[in-house]
Amino acid sequence: MEDGRSGDVVVVGAGFAGLAAAHELAGAGARVAVAEARDRVGGRVLTRLLPDGTQLDLGGQWVGPSQHEMRELIARYRVPTYPTPEHGRAIVDYEGALVDALPKEAMALRGELDRLSREVPVDAPWTHPRARSWDGTTLASWLAARTSDPAVARAVARQTAGGLLSLDAADASLLETLFYLASGDGLDVLVGFAGGAQAERLVGGPQELASRMAAALPAGTIHFDAPVRRIEHDPGGAVVHAGGLRLEAAHVIVAIPPALAGRIEYDPPLPPRRDGLTQRMASGYALKTHAVYQEPFWRARGLSGISFSSAGVLTETVDNTPPGGPSAVLTSFAYGADAHLLRALTPRDRRRAVLDRLGELFGDEARDPVAYVEFDWCAEPWTRGCFSGHLAPGGWTGFGPVLRAPAGVLHWAGTETATRWNGYFDGAVQSGRRAAAEILTGP
Repeated sequence: MEDGRSGDVVVVGAGFAGLAAAHELAGAGARVAVAEARDRVGGRVLTRLLPDGTQLDLGGQWVGPSQHEMRELIARYRVPTYPTPEHGRAIVDYEGALVDALPKEAMALRGELDRLSREVPVDAPWTHPRARSWDGTTLASWLAARTSDPAVARAVARQTAGGLLSLDAADASLLETLFYLASGDGLDVLVGFAGGAQAERLVGGPQELASRMAAALPAGTIHFDAPVRRIEHDPGGAVVHAGGLRLEAAHVIVAIPPALAGRIEYDPPLPPRRDGLTQRMASGYALKTHAVYQEPFWRARGLSGISFSSAGVLTETVDNTPPGGPSAVLTSFAYGADAHLLRALTPRDRRRAVLDRLGELFGDEARDPVAYVEFDWCAEPWTRGCFSGHLAPGGWTGFGPVLRAPAGVLHWAGTETATRWNGYFDGAVQSGRRAAAEILTGP
């Protein structure tokens, strides 16, 4: 397969989608090569250990009870998990006032989104009778039409478009939002901790699971530091140019974010509709930061470390302290315009802005951490955004049918192509297995 030798399949990308595809194919006896641009596996996960051993998950980090693909892998590779800490009450900052919950009008809008999402066919959202209308309506305009209170609209927008899609509500169509809710068991599960999508973390981080999956593949399967720049393809097979490698195969699975897949040179060019899809599926633009303290001081005040704010530069925070860890961690998330605002600051001013907000939420102790760590996935050349990619308004009805459809010998994977748990590890694994099945058994 290397240097002109032919094989069965080349997989582009060694994230969870690519690793899952490679395992399915290798297990069926296929000869597989995985081309990975980085010097590691895991894609949009990255675990960093501080000098004292404190675990920081700089990318994706959580798994939930109904994410069955991941649960199976966690059990198979014997990676321990632990519950997300919830040692007290959460903070809900609604327009500067600390309240027990969002106002009833905001909860009613959330309920309406959930109700509508149950109508959306996750395997073909563009077929819904109202698909064109919903796809041409942004979430921001839909919310504005249903409440006369901008604060209510802003709170629901920050929790859905921000916390789930890592976008501003003006960037997401109503149809994209409803599809995402439907793929992940609804809004309460998606934003929930115990019993929800953020229920547990992995000891050693998700990168530990990815590393164990990689180690279980046949030796020499994964080629590191091998970014794919060009794919030549015809009905008889493909040649993949990855770094200094020339990999030949009968099929190719492209298992990287659509925004990156669109930057590969294809010869012949992709069909116009497929190419158009990659142009309309940009990645989100969240910013995740970690403040590290000697102890979880907020717990003594009866606080869980979990917060949601309807305004301010940080939308959410969570206690990310590993059990028995030597240090405590508060992790913060900024989305949309707030993330852009922080990126425009100098590193020193960005740190000050984040810590000042933590101080407002949790007290002055939060302003003085022993360490502060940030990692910007939008600046990563082999990611260029997070958490995942989303179709722009009009994208589902214009380009949805080609999202998963093979283009000759080219097949598409990645969490953005999943019908269940889209945007999550679980969706990535599902997508890799689906793409492998297309090759092994036909679509």
